[in-house]
Amino acid sequence: MPVTSRAFAMLQAIQYEMQRNPLMVYTRQNSIGTATRADGKSINMLTEFGLNRVLARGGQAIDEDWMANSSIACAIASQAPAIVTLPGMTTLYPIEFVFNTMAAWNHISGGEARCPVVLNLSDGGRSSGSGQQHSHVGEISMYANIAGVKVVAPHKVYDVKGLMHAAIRDGGPVIIFTSGGEASADVPDEPFVVPIGKAQILQEGTDITIASLPPATLEVEKALPELAKAGIKAEFFDPRTVKPFDEEALIKSVTKTKRLLVVSHGHYTNDFSSHIIAVAAQAVSGAKFYKITFPDAPSPGSGPMVKWMTPDAPKIIEAAKKLIG
Repeated sequence: MPVTSRAFAMLQAIQYEMQRNPLMVYTRQNSIGTATRADGKSINMLTEFGLNRVLARGGQAIDEDWMANSSIACAIASQAPAIVTLPGMTTLYPIEFVFNTMAAWNHISGGEARCPVVLNLSDGGRSSGSGQQHSHVGEISMYANIAGVKVVAPHKVYDVKGLMHAAIRDGGPVIIFTSGGEASADVPDEPFVVPIGKAQILQEGTDITIASLPPATLEVEKALPELAKAGIKAEFFDPRTVKPFDEEALIKSVTKTKRLLVVSHGHYTNDFSSHIIAVAAQAVSGAKFYKITFPDAPSPGSGPMVKWMTPDAPKIIEAAKKLIG
């Protein structure tokens, strides 16, 4: 299988679904929708589908509110999928439209109409020199609180492609966060579906369950070899889907390990990590729980300050050792 980047895998799934459905439209900012792989294979959405179906830097205003709202309107009018991709600094621009229209349309219409929108978001990540405006993480929790939407956050490139196919075919509103995880991997060119709502175990273990969402998953992967050197057999739980959340898989893992550490780069208060712990705590008696997150403070511009505040691999190792005792 060819080595495929995260961006290429995502765009390849969208391309295939647009080939299948002539009514599907795609809106994005900052790009006309292009990607090229190391083997020379390339995708150009604007060239292939034209301005009638790809609204991407082809003359429209840089207006994220309009991009989200018009995609919702297209999906409601045509009952065909519409996908909109927004950059990291604008992930909360569409939340009003999601709350008031996108998430509720099936209910508002009495089940007679759906809103098959895929909102593709990329959080900014915790980075130095950017400051709060461009270092957002944690919007997953905000969107997961809205009734009527599905929320997915794949870590592996394989899952980015498979969950994008699943999201577009779902027929309802889906929000997919596609940044902050594995950068590239061997992924088949052929279309495939990863089921929404199914978690996976990326590493088996018996001493502790470590659960995380991107971009914290990258730091967990760095911590796992060091934990193994310390004799700690950690189980790496990858939710893949936030809503619906795979409670059964989490409970099974924590029942085995009796310890759960949740790692998130979102803010401490009301982060989705709290929900993960709540699910396990209600079902597994005698287990121990702990979470480490970014504190309830805006991201600073200083690199050393960002590093001090972010739950990185050394902090994960320390927390896991303390939880095991």
